[in-house]
Amino acid sequence: MKPSIIPHLFIALLLCIPPVTHAAEELDAVSQRYIEMLSNGGPRSIRNTAKSMYRTGESKQQVLDVAAEVLLRDYKNDSSSTVIDAMAWITKAMTHAKTDRYQPVLQEVAKNAGHRKLAGYAQEALNKGLPSDKPYTKGTVNLTKVAKKTAAPAPAAAAAKPANGNFEPISVVREGMNMQDVYNLVGPPTHSYQRQTGKAWKPFNFGGKDVVRQIALYKGQGRIEFSLVSTYSNVWQVVDVLLDESETGYP
Repeated sequence: MKPSIIPHLFIALLLCIPPVTHAAEELDAVSQRYIEMLSNGGPRSIRNTAKSMYRTGESKQQVLDVAAEVLLRDYKNDSSSTVIDAMAWITKAMTHAKTDRYQPVLQEVAKNAGHRKLAGYAQEALNKGLPSDKPYTKGTVNLTKVAKKTAAPAPAAAAAKPANGNFEPISVVREGMNMQDVYNLVGPPTHSYQRQTGKAWKPFNFGGKDVVRQIALYKGQGRIEFSLVSTYSNVWQVVDVLLDESETGYP
């Protein structure tokens, strides 16, 4: 009996298949904002951006590449707790990566970070069960060029913008974003008000989490609901976005 040629044909076909490449994902307004803040921001802006990335589940490679470059640039700078916090939040944000592209970055930080807290967060973020990908290497992203490309316009140019400031519609807002990022993207609401939640009366809610909600109303668009993360931090983050063209903008 002659050996089957099917296995040989199958192997030949496999050799003809081009390697998988990762096409650039289209960036929405939120992802573009993350890149802008990471490349232009100081430690506080980077920390807040990384927090928002983690809470919203940001996973786009273009954004995480910028974050990785910022981490490699600054992780040995333990001059302030703000810097350490910012770098630690970046490592947490990297847990949303879809591949193992950032594992070498996290391994380097876990091994060489001078601060125990940051090294610990980097070690926790390591996940060897992700699909393999080309590892990120330092210098892949030129932060100077990215910063210039995404920098806010000069005041004179900004004054020439339309009256609405070119704000995005509230449909771009993601759950987990903080209030300031939201207002930077979609502008101030037509009206807003606060209401207390039932958690304000729970005896074991020690951190004061989600005891107050703030509802931002946008005429003709809908409403955004923010929750107070903690009474100690005074940080508000998005918990719901309701699109409604019939929204009047007033309660």
